[in-house]
Amino acid sequence: MSVLANLSDIGPVVIGAGVLVTLATLVLNIRRSESERYLTAAVDLLEQAYAVLAPPEGQTIPRNVRVDWLAAARLVKTSQNISYQIKQSSHRSIYRAHREFWRARLHALIYPSDEGFPEEFFAESPEHFTFWSDADREPLSEASLAVLYRFVLPEDFENAIKDEPGFSVEEIERMQSFGPKALGRLMAKVRQRQK
Repeated sequence: MSVLANLSDIGPVVIGAGVLVTLATLVLNIRRSESERYLTAAVDLLEQAYAVLAPPEGQTIPRNVRVDWLAAARLVKTSQNISYQIKQSSHRSIYRAHREFWRARLHALIYPSDEGFPEEFFAESPEHFTFWSDADREPLSEASLAVLYRFVLPEDFENAIKDEPGFSVEEIERMQSFGPKALGRLMAKVRQRQK
């Protein structure tokens, strides 16, 4: 009888522990799900920012339309703000990878060369950059330009491949034999020049 009494005393403790484990699992699942929603939203906003500035069919550069650049900058900024809500470390890593992808795409789009676009792309003249009339094309917003250029030229850029070694002699020889042969030949010539 005493063994049964002891088991009946333990029963509520076991049930309570089970309830606590279930609640903890539920809370963790909710946090993970919330983090995943933030991840998805932040990535989608970067994709939308690119889409807003993507050149129209048949053109090679984005339109110099003020509202497009403002919209793209707002989308980038909102993505950055939402990314701070991503709590799961795996989700943060995934966001960083997506951010670098869209950063590279936007960089190629809005900063196609060291010279960039001509001055007239941004405003018809320096005078029209801050003051313009209905007869003038609206200049691009300095705030939107600052957000977008800071995004594509970040000071805190982390180069994920900076420590990746170049091709080894064995790799170059294998490429020369099995392909890509042209790259193998080029790298052999590069190594020869480096000696």
